[in-house]
Amino acid sequence: MSLRHYCSDDAAGLFEALRHELAWEHIPRRIPRDVNELTADMQPTAAASPRMTFTVRQWGEIVGRTSIIYDPSAPAGVEIGATQFDPSVWGTGVNTRVKRLLVRELFDRGAEWIQFRTDERNGRSAAAIRKLGATELGVRPDHFVRRDGTQRRSRFFRLEPPTT
Repeated sequence: MSLRHYCSDDAAGLFEALRHELAWEHIPRRIPRDVNELTADMQPTAAASPRMTFTVRQWGEIVGRTSIIYDPSAPAGVEIGATQFDPSVWGTGVNTRVKRLLVRELFDRGAEWIQFRTDERNGRSAAAIRKLGATELGVRPDHFVRRDGTQRRSRFFRLEPPTT
């Protein structure tokens, strides 16, 4: 398993990995119909300085993406989110390995806390976040709008650095 900064060369592989509608079930944006739409959707993300997006590879094949999101108003911590995987790797431990790799790296680089959030309807994601040892902070309205037009309510979590 490996992570690489997203670049436009990854678009075709990422589109293929996320082609199943289930991969978009809790993502608050339209489902891209082709590689060009995915590329257009990724451009603002790739260009935005507070977010670093990575493609996730298993055995050399792209199986998903995840991001580190920096909030300039809360510089002591970061958020890990905007994670999507090919449903074929759900339940295989890929997500846990990716998150643990990022968590370790972020704490080694001085993050004082890491935030996670997921749609309140996404029980699978919430369970995965809990397995990392994150503390649930509750559910509250979020700025995202779901594809069905409703305002997303997100479940927030926080992970503190391990004590030594």
